[in-house]
Amino acid sequence: MASHGNESLLRRLAKKLSISAVALLLAAVGLELVLRAMEPGPFSLFDRYPYVESKPDLHVRHKPGFVGRWDATWYEIDERGFRGEAQPMTFGPDELRVVCLGDSCTFGKGVLDSDTWPRQLEARLDATLDGGGDAVVFNLGLNGAHPRVYRQFLEEHVEELKPNLILIGYNINDFPNTIRAVDEKVFNERTLRTLIPQSVRDGFGRLAMYRKARAVYYDTQKARDWKASEKVASEAASESDDGLAEGVSSEVWDLQRQYLSDIREMAKASEAEVFVFLFPYESQVFLDTYDRTPIVTLSKVCEDLGMSFFDLTDRFRSAARQETPPRQLFLSGDRYHPNAEGYGIVADVILEELIAHDAVGHADRDD
Repeated sequence: MASHGNESLLRRLAKKLSISAVALLLAAVGLELVLRAMEPGPFSLFDRYPYVESKPDLHVRHKPGFVGRWDATWYEIDERGFRGEAQPMTFGPDELRVVCLGDSCTFGKGVLDSDTWPRQLEARLDATLDGGGDAVVFNLGLNGAHPRVYRQFLEEHVEELKPNLILIGYNINDFPNTIRAVDEKVFNERTLRTLIPQSVRDGFGRLAMYRKARAVYYDTQKARDWKASEKVASEAASESDDGLAEGVSSEVWDLQRQYLSDIREMAKASEAEVFVFLFPYESQVFLDTYDRTPIVTLSKVCEDLGMSFFDLTDRFRSAARQETPPRQLFLSGDRYHPNAEGYGIVADVILEELIAHDAVGHADRDD
């Protein structure tokens, strides 16, 4: 009799657990759908991988014609592998063709194509060009790319696109330096992060719930991380006088010089002007002090090569500090990628530099 009662109790318990599990699963599915609906772009039920394996020196490329979501970003890739709709060219005297090279900060991770700095710049150029000139801006940005890839992409497309202007968006993580070393030390030594293997994090990254949790965790730890960054940066500054990460020789700058020199020669063949700029890290914008050595050194490399260079950090700092608390110019839970407003600042600064150098006057060049 007691045995029968125990079996009945176990069945009731199992039923309750099953109902709870189903309810929890439905709640999780519902939350995932809601969070997906909140991400920029059309609604999608799942993430799709937007890359194809490529040559070893390029690791991956965008799938031509790909449309879908990946890691909170809505991708629309044209048949050339560039972000955005296909850009027809006339090669007429009033057409200004602009090639944008860079990594995920040029591609525009986390924002719609219309909010990326290349597309915002295109709109500003169209409004600025005299005589009804037309700007055609090509976004060759690729997540995870680096200067060697920038050079390779330009080499492959320069003859086809015949650019008038080439804009290169460097990032602090494109070369070893103190700021990058501090960032990696602070964030890679987090206990929670190191407990989860990269392959597992990549799998979870397909879920909007994980992306949201990752962003919330970062935002809740931001004050602590910035404080740690200031401490580590102070220690690093006392150990390095060249702005490079500890143990890294100045040969890294020789590589950057070679990449940029090759790009300069390709630009000359296309009669194009080259402008190089450097994206800021979030810590550079919001901390009271930061190391300017990487900025100064990259600027010197460009100066030696006769290439125009400008930095965005001071402009970001000025915009952010107009309000209290500081205005948010980066994606939520992200210390690298600007949001739509941040990319607007990038487009504004680029346009100002182009006008200052009379570069938009290239629109009247005959081909």
